Amino acid sequence: MELRHLEYFLACVDQGTFTAAARSLNVVQSAVSTGVARLEREVGERLFDRTPTVLMLTDTGRAVVGPARAALRARADVFDAVDGVRGDIRGEVAVGALVNVVSIDLAESFAEIHRRHPGITIAMRQNPRGSSGNIVGVRTGTLDLAFLGAYPEPIPGVTVHRLASEPLVLVCSPEHRLARAGSFVTTDLADERVIDYPPGWGTRAVVDRDIPSRRTVIEVADQFFGMSLAVKDFGVTLVPLSVAHLLSGAVAVPCADKPLMWDIAIAHSSTRTPSRPAQAVLDIVMELARPVRAVLGLRR
Repeated sequence: MELRHLEYFLACVDQGTFTAAARSLNVVQSAVSTGVARLEREVGERLFDRTPTVLMLTDTGRAVVGPARAALRARADVFDAVDGVRGDIRGEVAVGALVNVVSIDLAESFAEIHRRHPGITIAMRQNPRGSSGNIVGVRTGTLDLAFLGAYPEPIPGVTVHRLASEPLVLVCSPEHRLARAGSFVTTDLADERVIDYPPGWGTRAVVDRDIPSRRTVIEVADQFFGMSLAVKDFGVTLVPLSVAHLLSGAVAVPCADKPLMWDIAIAHSSTRTPSRPAQAVLDIVMELARPVRAVLGLRR
């Protein structure tokens, strides 16, 4: 049994399609579909039911997921142990990403990781369910580390290290009544057309918690598109202050009655010891990923 076939299988489990799995692994789709088919022949059972839109795990497939993840972790542990004897820190670290992380200086952190440990490769993984998807990835072992936004506390099975915090602000057109008012209260959104983001995103979690009574007219998976709609007076949207500053013409209106705070953190499993490369990445991010003060001052 080839470990890369297990890797292809787990990528399909996590991504839902052969195409998405191949994209996440930077290989061609045919390699993934062929590898999974070979694994199915080897175990003598179908692992997925193929539908026109998504791969569905069979009972056998669900039974294989845990051992497959353990096998890949064992492979990583073998290389980690050998590198430890040599005094090297090398290997791939899978990191769950968030969209539009502006309030901390990740670029400097990653550049320093390369300077100190050139043998470390960082694989950024984007989950469509945002922070909630990243939490699942940390728990299941598909992610070594993950960034979280507006995460719940505590998270069973997950250790969280807070990096920065900033307010969510309302983005709207310059002519909007709330832009002219200079601030808003949460009850204002009951009568507004609200542009929302997908369930599972950290910003969505804050808005669901603090502004449950609102009129959502569209849900988009791109904060820049959401802000662009708001600037054109399609509706209003709530984003981190640092993100609001990135779009020309966007007006950032603060909330006057509640502290709509969006925290960003880095997390790892609390039930498994991070590999040496993952620990090195974690240490440097916590050392250097400080809040970028220049983007956190409110401006109009």
